[in-house]
Amino acid sequence: MKKRLPAAALAAALAGCGGEDVANCAALRRSAPDQALEHCNRALESRMVWSTEKAKARVDRGALHSDRENWDAAIADFTRAIDSGRLAPRVLVAAYYDRGSARLHKGELDAGIEDLEEAIRLDPLYADAYANLALARRMKGQLEQSLADANAALKITPRHAQAFLQRGATYLVQGDGAKALADLDEAIRLEPGLAAAWNVRGLLRRAVRDWDRALADFDQAVKLRPRDASTLRNRASVLVLKRDFDPALRDLDLALKIDPRSTEALLRRAAIHGERGDTVRMRADQSAAAGGTVPIDAASKPAVRK
Repeated sequence: MKKRLPAAALAAALAGCGGEDVANCAALRRSAPDQALEHCNRALESRMVWSTEKAKARVDRGALHSDRENWDAAIADFTRAIDSGRLAPRVLVAAYYDRGSARLHKGELDAGIEDLEEAIRLDPLYADAYANLALARRMKGQLEQSLADANAALKITPRHAQAFLQRGATYLVQGDGAKALADLDEAIRLEPGLAAAWNVRGLLRRAVRDWDRALADFDQAVKLRPRDASTLRNRASVLVLKRDFDPALRDLDLALKIDPRSTEALLRRAAIHGERGDTVRMRADQSAAAGGTVPIDAASKPAVRK
């Protein structure tokens, strides 16, 4: 009769056969993402890792791809993990949320909404999913549904900064500046590092011609997220209104390095060149803008799972 290994010995054996890779795939996501990705890859290539652990590692690798904004690779990993049928209930909820958020980042609104709704069906108290759903509804122009989803998130988690941000952004689209400002102030109070809240509040202040406070908000947003093209474009817009052209050009040049086809940035830069009598550069930017892209609103970047 064969003897069974003690539990500790079995755990040690498994760690040597991929268990350590499975654990570090998730554990090192924030502190050492490159190493985490290596552990994920090894876990997924190993024949000694059980199918349930491989499915979990695939979700963790998808999250690493999301952190790098590699949305196609992230969606592929989440999809394979979901389709495997081997995910534990909580991990399955996370996989639907993560895939839905990645799809929103790609502009696949209907597919993203479907995934977020499935995450909520599996976990009706998932406030983060309601907050991202509020964003998606606004992007589709479904403003009342967006408010309802943000309110649902706040009912579950009353101090949910992302939900205040999304509700405030929807109020801004509706033209209710007072409610928008109250929500954006609260989002910033709860989470001062939430760059999008500073960005959207800057848009609100720009709309009421409060240039100095708008600029201060955009400055803070850029400090928190220095390579966000939307924030740079917005700050440049206020600098142009203040006729402070040199820093506006610096912001637009950087924004166009990040997002070379931005119609907004190209046209703003063309206007500055026109003001300065540089018709050659003005016409070049105007020509490029004809084939450019139109940005979505400043709060339309879904939150990824931390």
